[in-house]
Amino acid sequence: MRRFRDYDPFAWLYANYWGDSFHRAVVPVLERVVLSELPPRAAVLDLCCGDGRLASALEQSGFRVTGIDGSEKMLAFARQRARKTRFLLADARTFRLPPQFDAVLSTFDSLNHVMKSTELCKVFRNVWRCLKPGGVFLFDLNREEAYLQLWVRNDSDIERGMVGVSRGSYKPETRMAVCDITLMRLEDGLWRRLDFQMRQRWHPRDMVVEALEALGFKTCVYDAGELGMQGDVGYGRDFYRAHKP
Repeated sequence: MRRFRDYDPFAWLYANYWGDSFHRAVVPVLERVVLSELPPRAAVLDLCCGDGRLASALEQSGFRVTGIDGSEKMLAFARQRARKTRFLLADARTFRLPPQFDAVLSTFDSLNHVMKSTELCKVFRNVWRCLKPGGVFLFDLNREEAYLQLWVRNDSDIERGMVGVSRGSYKPETRMAVCDITLMRLEDGLWRRLDFQMRQRWHPRDMVVEALEALGFKTCVYDAGELGMQGDVGYGRDFYRAHKP
């Protein structure tokens, strides 16, 4: 089982261009659905923490934060952004931590990057083990319409010192989405090219809820748009709130 080191080339693009709009939209949702209910100085695990934007916001709110990600390059950005957070290089499918957390958060459709249903169940089991009784697991997943409408686009971004081109596709018969990205960066007066691929899988809502409840979670599902996330960041996105009794 490979760790998510394949996402190392994506880290720079995410940290500098892609992460901010989602972060600004998701923080009010997290506050509304789970953070407002946590005690002061609660222990929070940011699972698939990426470049540390959320971890930084959480530690500034007084929470004791641990971040896990499978990309060394993502964690390098995260350690610069959230200096009070403990970061661990680990895979969401295989990590083991004792039951010490009041909440586990995983945002920006991170768990759609888990490509097999059996492996997603392993993630859920690992989260169950590390939550205290009464703890909450909140995460979001793309629905199929997000892949049918958004992932199939071909987009380009041109900024000073950067050109990015993305080409997306989705196969309903396998529930697999692919985004091929070409990135040109200006470094020390020379243009450097990077080509990499992101893959996601649509996990149907019924399957996700069944897997969570098989472990003992009590689960509610919310549409992102109904929680106030507008535009593309909220389109075709569900938030799952799973409570450990």
